[in-house]
Amino acid sequence: MLIILYLFLMGISAGLIGAVIGIGGGIIIVPFLTLALKVPIYIAIGTSIISVLVTSLAASRLFLKKNITNIALGLTLEIPTAAGGIIGSVAVAYLKNKVLFIIFGCFTVSIGIFTYLKNTYLKNKNLQVNTVATKKTNINDLPKISKSSIFDSEYYDEASGKSYKYKVKNVIYGSIASLFAGLSSGLLGIGGGVIKVPAMNILMNIPIKVATATSNYMIGITAVVSAIIYFYNGYINLYITIPVAAGVLLRATAGSFTAGKLKSRYIVVIILIIFIAIGVLMFLRAFNIISF
Repeated sequence: MLIILYLFLMGISAGLIGAVIGIGGGIIIVPFLTLALKVPIYIAIGTSIISVLVTSLAASRLFLKKNITNIALGLTLEIPTAAGGIIGSVAVAYLKNKVLFIIFGCFTVSIGIFTYLKNTYLKNKNLQVNTVATKKTNINDLPKISKSSIFDSEYYDEASGKSYKYKVKNVIYGSIASLFAGLSSGLLGIGGGVIKVPAMNILMNIPIKVATATSNYMIGITAVVSAIIYFYNGYINLYITIPVAAGVLLRATAGSFTAGKLKSRYIVVIILIIFIAIGVLMFLRAFNIISF
């Protein structure tokens, strides 16, 4: 019974950290299960995928209600994302534990460094997308811009009180990034948003809020595809998955007010240290230098 409580609390913590840095909690779930509880990494990744799925369902519902999600773009990018997810999910069965630990360690360290740079050196860079804004929220009153594709759209930003139209660019580049995002999701059990959101924002000229909303929408679909394969291979343990997913879901539905308060330069530094530490531990575990 105590272990269920541990798993539930770990799910809450993973959801909290995921909200703070803007990615899924899988980056915390997999190391905790494998290093602290000695859960086989295949089972840990399967648990993470289910947690990512429930988080996506909770988050995307709100974004869809506010009409922020670009559904047409999301469904298009989901094709290469799902393909990558299938490849990653199938490949897991053929990779040794050591290889998975090394890949996860490299990815964790990379995410830590990227998060630090994004919130320090890149924070003040001009990454504004090409949008047209107006204080009026009626779509018919929005200024006209040339529409080059079915993906060009608009959304209302509550923070600024303005509506924005944006033009989507470089769909091919976005598709390539989505393929790698799906691959990382299926292979490591993470959401893939850490790849898709920056790619959509920087490469495709999509506002960050729309990119986040669309990424959440896609993550759920990718997770379903990956979860089916993991379940078929016997990598889903419900006794572990249910309490972890419940904890993550609780954090996802509790709102993002905590994330807004915790985001600061000092927290980012702490996250950098934690992620590098996790990466090092995963490397050490890969070579059986530590076993806990």
